[in-house]
Amino acid sequence: MNTLPENLKKPLTNLLLSVADDKLMLGHRNSDWTGLAPILEEDIAFSSLAQDEIAHAQTLYELISSLTGKSADETAYGRSADEYRCATIVELPDDYNWAVAIARRFFCDHFDLLRLKRLSKSSYKPLADLASRLHAEEKVHVQHVDAWMVRLGHGNDDSKQRLQDALDTIGPYAPMLFEQVDGEAELVEAGIYPQLENEMFIIWCDDLQQVAQQSGLNLTLAAPDADAKGGRRGLHSEHFAPLLDEMCEVYRLEPGAAW
Repeated sequence: MNTLPENLKKPLTNLLLSVADDKLMLGHRNSDWTGLAPILEEDIAFSSLAQDEIAHAQTLYELISSLTGKSADETAYGRSADEYRCATIVELPDDYNWAVAIARRFFCDHFDLLRLKRLSKSSYKPLADLASRLHAEEKVHVQHVDAWMVRLGHGNDDSKQRLQDALDTIGPYAPMLFEQVDGEAELVEAGIYPQLENEMFIIWCDDLQQVAQQSGLNLTLAAPDADAKGGRRGLHSEHFAPLLDEMCEVYRLEPGAAW
């Protein structure tokens, strides 16, 4: 379909915001590594991937704009904190710990790959077309972070322990990536957010465990609590407000300005 029924516009907006907000915050956090990555080659690569996340978010905000009538910039920067739908894991500071930055991307990139795969099969053609392109680009993100997982896991005792500690620390936040947005069940039923061949959480866990085993690392993942409420419902950590203030500082000086 090329035209979305009115009753599905709000649920789809919520879902797309969860994707775009995750990517915007993750890209913003990872951009902090520009000039600080462990090696020059990775400085360029990590910065490029951070920029890629922000570019993905922009294209998603533009699609949201077609549903809401608000501009992409207003959607990205003009909301209150409780209107953002990002998961807590992308809000957390990594405190310039490379292992934490890699561990977070490991969880998020594999999740995004599956989420975009589902969206690429959407019955809503504008969404399917966009998600298909982003899904192809997300594969590069996953290949990159998986290579770092193996590299650090087999580096030396110190690199392996640092990465294991990072996985243990940030891993408990990862299942909340699966928190549903309001109206998600309606989108699944309408084929706008179709299910995969198996439960998404199971596929995600299997993919992560395979890489962890290749890296000589231990990974414990608990199924998400169906009753838990967090970022997808606008409930954020104490780290979110400062992050949002920093990110929106220029926009708030003159909303709507053309640069």
